[in-house]
Amino acid sequence: MSTEPRTAQVDVFVTKSLEIDEPDWCIGHRDDLAQYKVDITHYGPEHAISPNGFDLFSARLGQSPFAERDTRNLVLYVEHSGFTGSLNPDEVEAFADALVEAAASLRALGHELAAILARGDQ
Repeated sequence: MSTEPRTAQVDVFVTKSLEIDEPDWCIGHRDDLAQYKVDITHYGPEHAISPNGFDLFSARLGQSPFAERDTRNLVLYVEHSGFTGSLNPDEVEAFADALVEAAASLRALGHELAAILARGDQ
């Protein structure tokens, strides 16, 4: 039996600050949240798209400059609210109008994205 102490090699996480370029449209990053470099994402302000009282979408600019599996490009990140409901005929009409208005809002945000990309502000 050996009198030498046994050793083992284990992997450990090391955290340190990383200075990164931040686009003008980014709203900032939580400084109390350590994350993997590939998970760093710049987000712009959230835009709630809730026409006629229907909570339908939220959208914001997003970019993950160190992503390995997804695009590193600046994109419009859109979330659907998962709206469900039972509507009477008048409510169906209001909901259809809300969808048209939501589409216009999304198009406008897409045009803002295109303008940022055309300026090269990534």
